[in-house]
Amino acid sequence: MVEMLRRKFIVISVSAVFVVILMIGLFSNAFNYSQIGKNSEIILRILAENDGNFPEPEVQAVKPDLPPRVSPEVPFYTRFFTIKIDDQKQVMEVNTDKIASVSRENAIAYADSILKSGKKSGLADEFKYNVVTKDYGSLLIFVSLDRELEIFYSFLENSIIIGSIAIFMVFLIILIFSKKAIAPIAESYEKQKQFITDASHELKTPLTIISTNAEVIEMSSGESQWTKSIHNQVHRLSKLIESLVSLTRMDEEKNQLIKNDFSLSQVVEETAEAFLEMGLMKGKELIIRVEKEINYDGNEDSIRQLVSILLDNALKYGLKNEPILISLKRQGKKYVIQTINKSENLRIQNYDMLFERFYREDLSRNSQLEGYGIGLSIAKAIVLKHKGKITAESLDGKRMIFTIQL
Repeated sequence: MVEMLRRKFIVISVSAVFVVILMIGLFSNAFNYSQIGKNSEIILRILAENDGNFPEPEVQAVKPDLPPRVSPEVPFYTRFFTIKIDDQKQVMEVNTDKIASVSRENAIAYADSILKSGKKSGLADEFKYNVVTKDYGSLLIFVSLDRELEIFYSFLENSIIIGSIAIFMVFLIILIFSKKAIAPIAESYEKQKQFITDASHELKTPLTIISTNAEVIEMSSGESQWTKSIHNQVHRLSKLIESLVSLTRMDEEKNQLIKNDFSLSQVVEETAEAFLEMGLMKGKELIIRVEKEINYDGNEDSIRQLVSILLDNALKYGLKNEPILISLKRQGKKYVIQTINKSENLRIQNYDMLFERFYREDLSRNSQLEGYGIGLSIAKAIVLKHKGKITAESLDGKRMIFTIQL
């Protein structure tokens, strides 16, 4: 359990850092990309307002008359080309002086493609373009984003590499210090286990003495309701101690189950048949639907205990004169054991809190029900030892469904 807690701590911590780094990377790169688009729109607007050229500097001015926040160096490093088209869709002028990678023929081909598409702005390869209406026809302006996109992709690649290295370093740091981080919890858990073990041994002796004294009283004075009550309570406490010890042992990671191949179909069927008579005595019919010839590699005794816990729970909380179903079937590569019983005061929700230790929700409001709310905790521990999954839920507010996937 401590090792599982440590793994969860590592996963949650690394996941949190991963999300933060991912959000920072996404925001930074999205901001850079949007800036490329905004800057290109400004340049296209300047060129459109000046008939396909940057404004010339005035005689007394030291730089062109550009909008605020636009560098005076923009006209010198911006690569673009323009095509002027008359009203008859004929090429009037092609200007490729400001770009070396595009020939006159290429420029005309770009213009034809844009005019056929009917779009007024957009992206054509690495060029951002605008189609501007003029007195003589149309002016097509193409601004190269090759340099900007190269910088953007370089930044994107570097951010991925740096982010990956950062996450890996965080993982190593958390892995190294995770034991220290959960040390207080681990110590508390070990003390709890030791207390349960010690208390169990200490309680066995007085319980044995109490039971023996009750038997002596019965021998001298005969059996009475008081001696019967003493025996019942001793039996209940003994079962509780056994359950606590069993649960503590299952939580120990070094305590591995001895597994072997056995007939899961036979185990479920035999265990369920043992509850048939008990169900009839309580006025509850037990329906058994077990798919034949299902073998499983696990601990047979633990699986029998698991099925017994589920059926005992169903018989306790199932409504009288209502059937209880236990089934076993294949579901893909998994084997599914399920119990279904009707019960009162259910809500449509997940009931996984029932697997918490000492949790008891008296669904039937029957104060005569015995139990300490530890049986389902043992069931969950058995399933986890077999690397399976157990759930409890009510889908209609009338029936409780326990599902085990092995």
